[in-house]
This record gives sequence, structure tokens and C-alpha cells, in this order.
Amino acid sequence: MTRLSILTPRWPIYTATFALGVFLAAGPAYAAGSGMPWEEPLQAILESIEGPVAKIVAVIIIIITGLTLAFGDSSGGFRRLVQIVFGISIAFAASSFFLTFFDFGGGALI
Repeated sequence: MTRLSILTPRWPIYTATFALGVFLAAGPAYAAGSGMPWEEPLQAILESIEGPVAKIVAVIIIIITGLTLAFGDSSGGFRRLVQIVFGISIAFAASSFFLTFFDFGGGALI
């Protein structure tokens, strides 16, 4: 009995067959839903976060943290905390607000 080695002439055939099997099995496995009870509520939360609620919340957070940075007497850790919140709110709003603001939708899922 011989061992399967990379040097055998049938190695590319075995590799291609294995890859084809993986690719053919991946589609049905990905499409199959698990039917778990938490999928629908999580999908509703995701749609709520990506929609107009996200735009409104992000703009309000950006305004509040901008005013806090501009007029607040902040130093040290508090200023760093405000900067972190400001950065997170910008990242949160970038996918739903700024792409539509600049009328850019190419390649981005909105």
C-alpha cells in the first residue's frame, strides 16, 4: 500500500475533487437556517440599528460630544473618554449617514 504524497501524479486530481466537494457543500450549508428562536429578534435589532434610528442617534451623539469637547472643561481621562465616544459615534454613523450624504453607494451595502 502506498502513501498519498504530493509527488504522486494523482495529487492534483484528489485536490481538485476535494475542493469541488467543499465548494458544492458550502452553499447548502450556508443557506440552511438553524431556526433558533433568537434569530428573528436579533434580525429586527440589526435592521433597527442600520436604519433611520442609527442616523438620528449618531447625529445626536456627534453633536453632544462635539459640544462637550468645545465648551467643556475636560482634562485627562474624561477628555479621552469623550474622544472615544466621539470616534465610536462617527464609526457608527459612517455606514448609514456619510455614504448617503456624499451620494456614494458603489460597492457599499447600505
